Amino acid sequence: MALFSTRSPRRFGGVHIYTSERKDKLDKLVAEAKRGEQIERGESPEYKPDIESYRGKFAKNLKRADPERHRLHPGIAIAIIVVLIILWYYLMTGSLGF
Repeated sequence: MALFSTRSPRRFGGVHIYTSERKDKLDKLVAEAKRGEQIERGESPEYKPDIESYRGKFAKNLKRADPERHRLHPGIAIAIIVVLIILWYYLMTGSLGF
């Protein structure tokens, strides 16, 4: 039943129409060659990190908390509910006599 379900929006899939993989590979190869020439001349090349090599590294190594660890034991939950009912009854009547 679609009345009570909430739909999440679609993810944006931005695909470039006018790109050339060959040109991207060639640009990367030229940048590596320039960096190699700078190292041979004794200059320190400017550092430009390759973003694609870092993609997904953080999420893969993220340690998530154990979902079982934070759950309340059912016996403790029932005891808390009973205490709250007794407290509510005392506040409504002014006495603890049942």
